[in-house]
Amino acid sequence: MSTTIIVTSDHTEESIRRFRALPGAEVVFAEDIGDIREEDLARCEIYVGNFISPEMVSRMPKLRMVQTFSAGANGFSFLPEEVVLANAYGAYGDSIAEHMLTTTLMAMKRMPEYVHMQDEKGWILLHDIDRFEGSKILSVGMGAIGTSYLRKAAALGAICYGVRRTIHDQPDFVQQLVTPDQMDALLPEMDVVALSLPGTGSVEGMFDERRLRLMKKTAILLNVGRGNSVVTEDLVRVLESGHLKAACLDVMDPEPLPADHPLWTAPRAYLTPHISGGYRAGVNYERVIDVVIENLTRVLDGRPPIHTVDRALGY
Repeated sequence: MSTTIIVTSDHTEESIRRFRALPGAEVVFAEDIGDIREEDLARCEIYVGNFISPEMVSRMPKLRMVQTFSAGANGFSFLPEEVVLANAYGAYGDSIAEHMLTTTLMAMKRMPEYVHMQDEKGWILLHDIDRFEGSKILSVGMGAIGTSYLRKAAALGAICYGVRRTIHDQPDFVQQLVTPDQMDALLPEMDVVALSLPGTGSVEGMFDERRLRLMKKTAILLNVGRGNSVVTEDLVRVLESGHLKAACLDVMDPEPLPADHPLWTAPRAYLTPHISGGYRAGVNYERVIDVVIENLTRVLDGRPPIHTVDRALGY
């Protein structure tokens, strides 16, 4: 008896071939969830995609696993307890870390200002250019993304620190690991504070005006996790006051950012539209498919997926 798997979104011919080659599986592809037939929902045991609604789940009596293409897994708390939730943990770390390195160096060397200066045909020597080597970098979040960023930063000579929920598995390239309640003591020393946090209630508003002002006036804030970890209005106010060298944000609250939002024009705010880990972007897609195929292969073989999401924690 084969296992029915519904795979949503559009995919390359090679990925479709790999899904179809899964042993003991009948794979149904649906580029749009509105195209899924009622009879396929009724017999689906494994659902692969970034969106599934409670109403859909009510029509899937055999559902036993949901696999996302994303690393973030908030928004699935309604799934029945017996349904396993797996994400694409680990597939995005290196790619997002490269984006973080890019924006860190961009802000340290004041490159956006030079690009704007070129538009104006200006020729001005800017000061306050920072060295990456010897800088102190704090990663708030030590999952695959934060760990990869610090690994790369340490290789370029940065002194690295990390914040994680519990202290364990300290990499040799990290000087010190602390818990969130110990973080405030480190903030005034850091040149870069990089956030790669999940969008859970426990991190909402973590970086408010108080914490932002604990950072050096010359520090750089990065955020590639979820926008709700930074209080947007507080960040705008802090930047407008001249505090912080830059805020490099790939995620914001709200998203997408309204055209009239003051964050667009806040001084030294450098914004990208949540693209650092887009799974359709080049190598990210292939790595995501690798993780998803591995998870499905394991589950079809009676083994647990590589990374099961803890619904209570949200990751």
